[in-house]
Amino acid sequence: MAIHGTLSVVLAFVLTGLSTLIVALRFYSRHFLVGKVTASDWVMLLALITAWASVVVNWYLIHFLDYRSVHSRETLLPIATGALKTIWVYRINYILDLCLIKTSILLFYNYIASSRKSFHYIVRVLLTIILVGSASMIIASVFSCYPISDAWSLTVLEQTMAGNWAMQCYNPTPFWFFNATYNLVTDILIWTLPIIFFLNLKTMKLRRRLELISIFSIGIMAIVGSAIRLRVIILWLSDFQHQGENQANLMIWSQVEQNVGIIAGSIPFLRPIFRKALLKVRNREQPSPSPAVCLIDNGNPDRNVMPRTPIIPSPSPTFDGSREFRRPGSDLPPIEQVESQSSWGSGIWDGSQAQRTVTR
Repeated sequence: MAIHGTLSVVLAFVLTGLSTLIVALRFYSRHFLVGKVTASDWVMLLALITAWASVVVNWYLIHFLDYRSVHSRETLLPIATGALKTIWVYRINYILDLCLIKTSILLFYNYIASSRKSFHYIVRVLLTIILVGSASMIIASVFSCYPISDAWSLTVLEQTMAGNWAMQCYNPTPFWFFNATYNLVTDILIWTLPIIFFLNLKTMKLRRRLELISIFSIGIMAIVGSAIRLRVIILWLSDFQHQGENQANLMIWSQVEQNVGIIAGSIPFLRPIFRKALLKVRNREQPSPSPAVCLIDNGNPDRNVMPRTPIIPSPSPTFDGSREFRRPGSDLPPIEQVESQSSWGSGIWDGSQAQRTVTR
């Protein structure tokens, strides 16, 4: 338990740190390169904050699961009470974090599917299921006992371990089995939905569709994490001995499920960064030739350079110098500048897209 507990804490910091980097790059891409930060981005930021809260709770839970200093019921009381409180908070935070991650992904799907009514309807139904289901499970987790304080009562725990379920608490085994199954099924639906959508999107080139499908296929790792966590939770719920043996494993795979969802849900937004970096690499590898190279062959027959005729300015005037200059009958109107209608950002004017009109 000690080794697995330390591993769960280290893995939590590593995975959540990686998620933080990915989300930071996502906001950089959306704000500086695209010029638009949407509700999907802000919800994912809340999910990241909740993931860091899971890291803190994870650390406290490992601390309270260390029973080496327990020698009597008096020394067991603070350790057991702290562990039960931490588990109570961890479950609520876990459900909330997965709800925010899936909500962020579905809000993005709802944006890209606005032109396809069937896909748009499916996304709206899934979003409703996620919000209603998560809210219901959070309420059920908060009120697992009545009064709520009995959820971390050592007396209630001792009665439960003796096989006598307290009347003021419900048996959480079916609930947490349902929760793990619910997360696996919704992960499968959410991560396979864009693959089906892009496969049937005939208006887009096949190469572009395959590129997007490969990006969203990263979400399969979230499905794998949910499936393994379901297996662990089945072992964890079997009896109290297995709960102690698999508590750290349950936290490890919970962290994997949360952070893989954040990373997989943010990677599609990093495409502008990859394109910008690729463009810089290509420009360095293929520098632009000098104009002198294009105009002068230097007598080298091996050079495949298209010869160009030098442009020599004409010495003659471009107008008939014999005619007298006449002043126009009316003043010319001023040159008007038309602002660009680009949606990539406000206050940015592209001179190449402006129109100028001169009336003579």
